[in-house]
Amino acid sequence: MRRGPGPLRFIPLVHLGEDGWLLLSARLLRMLGVGVIVASLPLYLAHLGLSSFEVGSVLTCGMLGGAVATAAFGVAAGVMGRRRALQLAALLPIAGAALLLTQRGVGLLALAAFVGGVSASGQDVGAPQALEQAAIADLLGHGAGAFAWYGLGGSLSLAFGSLVAGLLAGAGRSPTAGPYGALIAAYAVTSLAAGIVYTQLSPKVEAPVADRPLKPGWTGLGRSRRWVGELAALSSMDALAGGIAAQSLIAYYFNLRFGVGLEVIGPILFLANLAAAASQLVAAALANRFGLLRTMVFTHLPSDVLLAAVPLMPLWPLAAAVLICRQSISQMDVPTRQAYTMTMVSPEERTAAASATGSARTVGAAAGPILGGALVTPVLLGFNLVVAGAVKAAYDLVLYRRFRDIPLPSSRTVLPESPPAPERR
Repeated sequence: MRRGPGPLRFIPLVHLGEDGWLLLSARLLRMLGVGVIVASLPLYLAHLGLSSFEVGSVLTCGMLGGAVATAAFGVAAGVMGRRRALQLAALLPIAGAALLLTQRGVGLLALAAFVGGVSASGQDVGAPQALEQAAIADLLGHGAGAFAWYGLGGSLSLAFGSLVAGLLAGAGRSPTAGPYGALIAAYAVTSLAAGIVYTQLSPKVEAPVADRPLKPGWTGLGRSRRWVGELAALSSMDALAGGIAAQSLIAYYFNLRFGVGLEVIGPILFLANLAAAASQLVAAALANRFGLLRTMVFTHLPSDVLLAAVPLMPLWPLAAAVLICRQSISQMDVPTRQAYTMTMVSPEERTAAASATGSARTVGAAAGPILGGALVTPVLLGFNLVVAGAVKAAYDLVLYRRFRDIPLPSSRTVLPESPPAPERR
């Protein structure tokens, strides 16, 4: 397999440009809210008396909402533009948080999570991430270096959000007036702040003219449809495993298995996500040496083994140490996968490709929490992590076998059975 277009170098932060900084700032704000909600929501739902299966069901609805929003706003961006789509998408978590704070029934809580696109996995599953990725590729290029900063910022912000949740855990007892209410409200505030940042974006973030109106077919994909479809299907498989071992369920597992509360779980997730953040820049360096696909696969496989080993640990400090080690390599495939997708398609297909793969991942991840929640029983406690590790390993092996011989369009070659990608002017 070919590596791609030239050397994959880091882009200095000073070269991000005004729009690049705005997109990065919005992601920092959004992921801070995700870090807060991913650690606190399952404990909040359990506090309200929901069973393990009901907790998983609500978290699944949140992921499904993110998938639907990603697909819908990906199509809408071709009509109204990326800036307006981003601004409207930022309103959904605000509405979802308001419902979470005012409703008590399982059905209404599930609706609240769906509307808010609440992430249970600790990953960015909302509509903005697909639009931001396409804009970054157009503004800064599609190498792993640009997406490394994007991933690094998101992981750091996610880590600090989890830490904030842990620090506020003992601030009160009432779910609405105490720490849970404050943390869910923070989720809405961070999304509002990101929406304000989006209003400052310039027209440079809009898609190339060729991307609007949409290409023939509602997907907006042309010559790359087949390969994006296959990559999306495999990504959905990986995300399904990620949902089965979602960070919310990991937090729930630590609570049930070891009896530790949010004041311990929050710092654990902080350190885990901090380790993941550091790996983002390492991923770009490895991609420069070994190529995008090899970096995606061969850093991911060891992390799958470590994930399956977490429930084998008899004490929570040991389980936390294995989890942190796993996170230190598990996210190296994120910037490389984003760069690989943006390199595979022509510039006018980037919004559609990012939305297609993002939606597929979120749909897969959505099924994970309900399956993982069903596996969280006294007999099978932690078995969801073993299953997730096995499925992720299968994904890595299939991905490498399927895509290793597919040259990238920007390597001055042609996608199999496809016409050549247009040259950028």
